[in-house]
Amino acid sequence: MDSYKSGVVRINHCIDKVYSKLSTPSSFKNIANIDGLPEDVKQRIGEIEFGDDSIAFSANPIGKVELKVVERKAPNRIVLQAVQLPIPLKVVFNLAEAGAEATEAEVDIQVELNMFIRPMVQQPLTDGAKKFGELLAMLPYDAM
Repeated sequence: MDSYKSGVVRINHCIDKVYSKLSTPSSFKNIANIDGLPEDVKQRIGEIEFGDDSIAFSANPIGKVELKVVERKAPNRIVLQAVQLPIPLKVVFNLAEAGAEATEAEVDIQVELNMFIRPMVQQPLTDGAKKFGELLAMLPYDAM
């Protein structure tokens, strides 16, 4: 399985709050309407559907991708797995306490790719993991 990591990002909220929000995708349902988020982030989030245990979005050329929470290990790890995707794919949130009011987070996209597809999608997956990590750092955890 190939792994594409975001790098560690700092979130200025306690680990329990971050874990609580990230482990419950439905807590993000109204995030696109929150003031203070950059407009490009609001537009991207506005195209995402948040369910009780899932996140769904459109990814060209694949089409609709649904990620379902399959593991919760409080307060450090949340795993989402793709549903009905032709290749095995997981998105793992690894959280670590970085003080009383700070959390370090890393996004790890794990996907099983064959040697023919890997060169074509390696850079987009690397970029996607990095952007996902940056998004985690920008989310307004108090407003959600």
